[in-house]
Amino acid sequence: MWLRSVFASLLALAALASLVPLLAGRAAPPRYNVILLTVESLRIEMMSDANAPQLRAAAGQGLSFTQHRAISAWTAPNIVALLTGLDGFRQGMHSSADMLPRGLPRPLQDLSREGWRVSGLQPFMLLNQFQSLGLLIEAGESLLPWLAARRLEQRPFFLWHHYLDTHLPYAPAPAFMPDWESLLPAGDARAQARMQIVMTQSSIPAGSVAWQPSDRPAIAALHAGTLRQFDAWFGDFWRFFNDSGLRDTTILVVTADHGDEHLERGQVGHASTTRAGHLHEELLRVPLFVWLPPDLKVAPQHLDRPTDHTQVMPSLLSWLGRQPSAPPLLSSSQRSWSGLTSHAGFGEPDPYRVTVFHAARIEGDWKLHHEYRDGRLTEARLYNLSDDPGETLNRIAQAPEIATRLGTKLESDFAARQQSVSLAAPAADVGAPAPHWLEPAGSRALRFVDVKDRFRLAWSGAPETAYRIEYEAGEGRMTLNGTLETLGPERIFSGIDEHYWRTYILPYQRVRLRVGPVGRDDAWSDWLELRALP
Repeated sequence: MWLRSVFASLLALAALASLVPLLAGRAAPPRYNVILLTVESLRIEMMSDANAPQLRAAAGQGLSFTQHRAISAWTAPNIVALLTGLDGFRQGMHSSADMLPRGLPRPLQDLSREGWRVSGLQPFMLLNQFQSLGLLIEAGESLLPWLAARRLEQRPFFLWHHYLDTHLPYAPAPAFMPDWESLLPAGDARAQARMQIVMTQSSIPAGSVAWQPSDRPAIAALHAGTLRQFDAWFGDFWRFFNDSGLRDTTILVVTADHGDEHLERGQVGHASTTRAGHLHEELLRVPLFVWLPPDLKVAPQHLDRPTDHTQVMPSLLSWLGRQPSAPPLLSSSQRSWSGLTSHAGFGEPDPYRVTVFHAARIEGDWKLHHEYRDGRLTEARLYNLSDDPGETLNRIAQAPEIATRLGTKLESDFAARQQSVSLAAPAADVGAPAPHWLEPAGSRALRFVDVKDRFRLAWSGAPETAYRIEYEAGEGRMTLNGTLETLGPERIFSGIDEHYWRTYILPYQRVRLRVGPVGRDDAWSDWLELRALP
């Protein structure tokens, strides 16, 4: 929440901005802003009046899509789909190492060239997956002051903002914390210990907890508490959005990257947190709301036809007048759905060699799942979503012809999938020495105060060289391996807030890093170990 005095000041600033075109003696050009607000790990069935009263009330003034789906089981492929219109087979996002390949559509870059300010404000957007999309990452900027400043600037903008606090751990603030203990078997200390894991760990790998069916109500209630907290946040945002005048000039989209599992398949979370991804409905069915400026003359309505993340960007471009076709989200034609996810998403143990994929396809009421290991189809399952929305009864033996029809297309898409692509780099200098660490010069302990403003990694090397940082965080089942790629011998992190530090860095306790030129497996630095302290 924001202090009321700050909120009032921002409104005054935004109101002043609305006078600029009048003082200039001319009307502002009809070029709409866009705010894409994505919410982490939000299942559509959680969107009740009790959990999200302010968002539900606002939804009555816009477009509500009740049959919307994500296209993957973890964040990056879904965000790339929202920002490009590319599905999971074409974009090549399979692990923490991947970037969007050259030659694929980048609508944000096109908008930037046409005068839009295309931005993201959060430090995690500097990860590999979101580089080269066309975003200007203004890490550390606060949302409402940034929006108020854009009103003064009188330049159209496209902002992607991601609300993260609905992610594991499900630890809502006290005002939103449910009475979860009353939902467990009385006196069950082990069940209470399992809920402590849900409230403290940002990832819970499959097999690390012996869940019980009786845990599910408390898990769902804790997750719902994070939604109630988001709804309070959204209420403040919605008031600013309307009172500042942005409602008249801005297309606002609210959706989720993906859902979360609440023990439907025996786990809690999604692919990156369970390391056991899939494409069942609890990870795919997410809300989608769109509010359009009054000038576009689109009446509020509920739309029950199937839609997915790949239709959002083409629809935005249509509403912005950047392409002549009608918005796909408003099309009445029936369409199929296809999705693809790696098994562990951001948590893939070897980001450069993903071996297990899950693909799925929906046509009408039928949904086919394929599992691939080392490129080979190893399992197929077929469900009728009308009779079995929970996907519990495999019908492949009863309807082999339907499985064959859907499977032919699915296997073709999987075979043609875009492979992983990392940062394009010039040819490596085979004679160059391995880098050595300059900042920090050696292993050390870090507290939040050491990173809250700015944290710099630097090493010896050339500014025109592409480098790869490999990291290993945590130990045992909590190990997270990944890579970061950058041009030049440094990587700067800024805008890390204390909540992010406590939730997503401190639980891993230690991080080991090494750096080397892209394309050189014989030129790694020594390992640097950073220990996170409370």
